[in-house]
Amino acid sequence: MRIDRNRFAWWAGAAMLSGLIAGGVAAAQPPEASTGGEAPCRCNRPLHRMFHHTAYTLHDRFIGYPETFIEPPLGTYVREQMSIQVAKADPHRYTLYRTDFLPGTDKFSPTGAARFNLMFARTDSSPCPILLEWTPDRPGLTEARKQAVLAAYQRGGRPIDPDRVRIGPSPYPGGMGTEAGNTFNSLIYRSQQAQNTYPLPPAQNAMAGTTGGTN
Repeated sequence: MRIDRNRFAWWAGAAMLSGLIAGGVAAAQPPEASTGGEAPCRCNRPLHRMFHHTAYTLHDRFIGYPETFIEPPLGTYVREQMSIQVAKADPHRYTLYRTDFLPGTDKFSPTGAARFNLMFARTDSSPCPILLEWTPDRPGLTEARKQAVLAAYQRGGRPIDPDRVRIGPSPYPGGMGTEAGNTFNSLIYRSQQAQNTYPLPPAQNAMAGTTGGTN
């Protein structure tokens, strides 16, 4: 089928002109068009009505109404995700476990002292309660540890309400049953085999040998 170039050019020009006119009509249409429903056309000429209907159809079916698609910036979703993560981490940040104290005493262990220092620095920025893991077999020990925590805040110049320090079970009980025992044994075995699996570099081996010979 042979296509006349002149006729094709005429149709292309007409289509482009129709698009321009339709866009102009869409931009100049009355504001009631954005509220739903086709805006009334005040011209009865068939060609004008056709252009008006075409512009309205494009605007309603393809372009849409920007005022109804207000999308928050990307940072909104990032902040929401980070807030959820912080909220889930707060109970751990403000919990002092049994291992944070020396066995049978109210003195901080090295790990507990580091945890308390971070907790002390964040106390004013968060209203979270401070939880001490209980010792049901020795209730007096947990109470002594509570008093030690309050005294540490007092010495640091940030006294807190005693009711904020609570005693209860750990929010993270860990593994239970046979699987927990198997996991613990696996960790111990891997730690014992680490020296054979991951040997020291030659330089550190030489220094270790020198130190051992000196001793």
